[in-house]
Amino acid sequence: MKKGLNKAELYESIEWVLEAYNKPAFRDRPCVFLSHKKEDKAECRKIAEYLKQAEIDYYLDELDNELQIAAREKNPIKITESIKEGIRNSSHMLVVVSEKTYKSQWVPFEVGYGHSAILDKGLKKDEKPDRIKLSILTLKDISEKSLPDYMQVGNIIRGTKSLNIYISKITNRIEKSLINESRVFSASDMKHPLDNVLNWKL
Repeated sequence: MKKGLNKAELYESIEWVLEAYNKPAFRDRPCVFLSHKKEDKAECRKIAEYLKQAEIDYYLDELDNELQIAAREKNPIKITESIKEGIRNSSHMLVVVSEKTYKSQWVPFEVGYGHSAILDKGLKKDEKPDRIKLSILTLKDISEKSLPDYMQVGNIIRGTKSLNIYISKITNRIEKSLINESRVFSASDMKHPLDNVLNWKL
């Protein structure tokens, strides 16, 4: 079973290019930029693994070598350019939100840039954007709380149930088929891999 690739990682990025060259349809696979606060990295990894299992490519910054060098050098210009490139190379953005996110300096920038580079990309005048392209995923601690105004522009995902619907929509696959193929887990599954991360009821 083919899985999603992390396009931030050099070798997986090369693998994606080779696959896309040999199979043009491969280029149409969704790629999700995972925006998050670094303190939520462990939860974000689990969400990335869940997307990977569903055959969705993603961008998770920890394996972007250039970005990590820029961060170590505390070079905000290079950090910004790396983030922008990751967003431009993605078809969707998923903003992973917890209580910690509200103190982030980078997440609001990523949402703003993602709004322009992903949500508004290629739209004609007066055409409404596909809000699912910029989605906000609330972690368990704030799954039922209200969100800041700048996050209300996106499609809100509150838990495992709505995450499965999101995956179904961006892959153009029926959720039941994805569950039958073990690409995603039913929200009511007793051993759901995201039980400690997301609210299973929403």
